Amino acid sequence: MDLNKDRIRDLLIDSVHSKTEAKDLFGKNLNNSELLNILVEFAADDYSGDARMAAAYWISKFDTILLKSIEKDLLRIQEDELDSIACPVLVALGRIKSKEGLKFLIEKRIEPEMYWESQALKHYFSDILEE
Repeated sequence: MDLNKDRIRDLLIDSVHSKTEAKDLFGKNLNNSELLNILVEFAADDYSGDARMAAAYWISKFDTILLKSIEKDLLRIQEDELDSIACPVLVALGRIKSKEGLKFLIEKRIEPEMYWESQALKHYFSDILEE
């Protein structure tokens, strides 16, 4: 796979628009750690909103072993103000059972809108959250 960043940006944008070539290319490279690192860069900060959104989406599909290796990056990206970027990253953190991701999800995403539900979740997951 060509890891030229301009080419990857174009493919990310194409994947948002359901272009088969782009979707197939990303789908076949979900175990490529170099690609994952590039996607993290795009999701965290790029001038193209479509590229950022697609990068976050594809990150959420990667192998969990690779996702664990970038947990700190994912924790940073989950705080993005755009749901189209933050939400797929929350899913990626859920896939790797990130304790810090769970805390953020409950305290910053659920609690502000659904206080009582967040309190119940804190009790359900107290053994994980208090570790």
